[in-house]
Amino acid sequence: MKGRKRSRAPRDGSRRRIWAYVAIAVFLILDAFLVMAALNANRADAETAPVAAAEVSATPTATPTATPTPTPAPRPTVAATVTVGPVPATRILSAVSSTVAWRAVTGICPDPLADPEVSTDAGATWTTTDAHTPTQVTALQSIDPTNGSVAELLGFAQTDCSAQVVRTFVGGDNYSSADDELDTAWYVDPASRAEVHGPDGLQPAPCDSVVAVAPGRDTDAAAVLCADARVFTTADAAASWSAPLTVPGALTLTATSGGYLALAAGAAPAAAEPTATPAATATPATCLGLSVINLSVDFADPAGAPTAAATGCYVTAAAPAELAGNIAVASAAADDTLWLWIGDATLRSTDAGQTWL
Repeated sequence: MKGRKRSRAPRDGSRRRIWAYVAIAVFLILDAFLVMAALNANRADAETAPVAAAEVSATPTATPTATPTPTPAPRPTVAATVTVGPVPATRILSAVSSTVAWRAVTGICPDPLADPEVSTDAGATWTTTDAHTPTQVTALQSIDPTNGSVAELLGFAQTDCSAQVVRTFVGGDNYSSADDELDTAWYVDPASRAEVHGPDGLQPAPCDSVVAVAPGRDTDAAAVLCADARVFTTADAAASWSAPLTVPGALTLTATSGGYLALAAGAAPAAAEPTATPAATATPATCLGLSVINLSVDFADPAGAPTAAATGCYVTAAAPAELAGNIAVASAAADDTLWLWIGDATLRSTDAGQTWL
């Protein structure tokens, strides 16, 4: 009997098995490699993490914060104090009584031409007269009336600006020269305010710039207002002067039957007691406008400063700068009436400036 032939697996199947084993082996090797790589990566992260943390902590990121804008310290508030000093007037006013007064505009020679006005009805109407044409007078500085018909006026000649006095006897219908009165006249030449002319001729003024002169009731007496608001008086034709009184805000000056009177813008000075100091100062009180200030002179002590007392007030909203040089005041000795020329109005007071008509 013949032996049975052994069956043999085909060669192709063996090859397939071999390739399968090879693939499995490669897979296992690759898997092992990937596992090792992952372990190494984890180790590296663990080692570097503290360093990064350290670096972050060593260099912290600043949290942005709003930088406060510094608030400037408040500046001290300084109240604006405007001091208006007296300046040469552009108006002059002279009164005879409660019903009669003369007035004129003024300036520096050769302007303006002399055209004074006169009122005989308490300022209700004014009659303009022509003093320039017959006399060539300009820049009137003072008017000294006797009544509504008779008055003497001091100004300056148009040709050479020399001082001259003219007079009317007919209420301004005509004027003529009266230079015989010039020698004893009180005045200040606008071109030279460091001198005062009086009964004894030119004399040095008590300050560098006189803005107003008020002839007193006596021939040798007068008062001057200086540009620094000081008032001086004299009783000997300017041979000597009193100690000064400073009147803050003083704008103009005139003579009264008992002394002198000033108008001051703003606060009114209360009564000033005589002091031993060479320069007294009026003490301010309250007046919303123009203060009426009586200036008394001690004739027994002509070297002493005058004393001041507020007697009235004219209320006005006009600023001191508007008033300076643009007001005029006069006192009628006959009946103690005050006249005030301000703006377009001419007012009167019979009670020392407490009330005005």
